[in-house]
Amino acid sequence: MAVELFNQPPSANEFAELRAACGWGSVDPVVAKRALAAGLMGVVARDGGRLAGFGRVVGDGVLYFYMQDIIVHPDFRGRGVGRLIVEALLAEVLKQAPVGATIGLMAAEGKEGFYEKFGFTRRPTNGLGAGMTRFPLK
Repeated sequence: MAVELFNQPPSANEFAELRAACGWGSVDPVVAKRALAAGLMGVVARDGGRLAGFGRVVGDGVLYFYMQDIIVHPDFRGRGVGRLIVEALLAEVLKQAPVGATIGLMAAEGKEGFYEKFGFTRRPTNGLGAGMTRFPLK
């Protein structure tokens, strides 16, 4: 695998193009730039100069860390790119997070097993309700 990781987000245009290529819908590059700037950390995977995948962490940077936008370009799926991204993000969060902090995420349907390999727990459980989402206003 020639994929290399870099501790930085992609450009806003790359992010918007990656989302579209993966069926995540379109996002205006201006909005993408604002979203990326608000993240706590990001990791890109590149094969040469080509963006193979991306992941970032959002939250308050103290008690709450949420993995977001773990996304691999369709041309690079099945090559361990997602695993590399998640491992890199988790390593960085674990360096920063104090005892008692939470690392959360909302897995795409059917991807729960992938995240369980990293110690994440499916919800609901006896003590945790289901994850919930409210879609934004139009």
